[in-house]
Amino acid sequence: MHPYLATLGLCFNTFLSLVICLECGSAINGKSIEPHLHNIHKEHGIRIEHIKLKKALSDLQAKDSFDLATLPSICPQIEGLKLCPDAYLCTYCPHILGTLFSIKKHHLTTHSNYPMPPSWSRVAAQQLHHHNFTPYFQVVPTKVAPENDDASTRFFLSLNNDRQKAVANYDISKIDPRQVSIWLNITKWHVLIAPYDHKHLLSLVQMPTKSETILEILAKAVDCYVHKADHAMDTLSNLALRIINSPEPL
Repeated sequence: MHPYLATLGLCFNTFLSLVICLECGSAINGKSIEPHLHNIHKEHGIRIEHIKLKKALSDLQAKDSFDLATLPSICPQIEGLKLCPDAYLCTYCPHILGTLFSIKKHHLTTHSNYPMPPSWSRVAAQQLHHHNFTPYFQVVPTKVAPENDDASTRFFLSLNNDRQKAVANYDISKIDPRQVSIWLNITKWHVLIAPYDHKHLLSLVQMPTKSETILEILAKAVDCYVHKADHAMDTLSNLALRIINSPEPL
């Protein structure tokens, strides 16, 4: 991932040679990056340095467009693009649409001489830019590795389900978006920890007691590593630049 594109919440897909928005999973050509960020994600208040952006696109040889005809009829899922796992495939042509209403409308408009099918084939599909309603193309979804059925994994998944429920019920309007940096908007860390008591979270990472000798050794090792890394870090590193380039709170 190019460091400057990362600060904007964008990544570069080598298969498409296009820039993809990490926030909404849409492919964007070079000329549309600024309108996309300012119109679709205007609440993030992202500032664009045009010289750095132009250089990044030039270094990556990003395309301004992509011809879907170059894709195979069924291609592997393209990482980064939003996936529609239950799209509808037309019975009489390769046309794919995302809703039952739209596929029926397509049939009545294009295949009115043929009877309406009683059901439709469901396929996984993607599109380059769902905000602009670009055509769908069929893909084979990436297989997810099966989960280990051990006690520790089940315990972790149970905790994770509880966390997701807590986050879902949390009123995100309590968070002032002007006080949230670009990186937090991408990672959503502030939303993930928001429902929990900060004192409890801090207690989980406090220094170990004297009786916890092994953890005490680990704490010293981590402290030593952080100290060494801090001295090795360039003052104009990516971390410093992310802070400098973050929008100022209003």
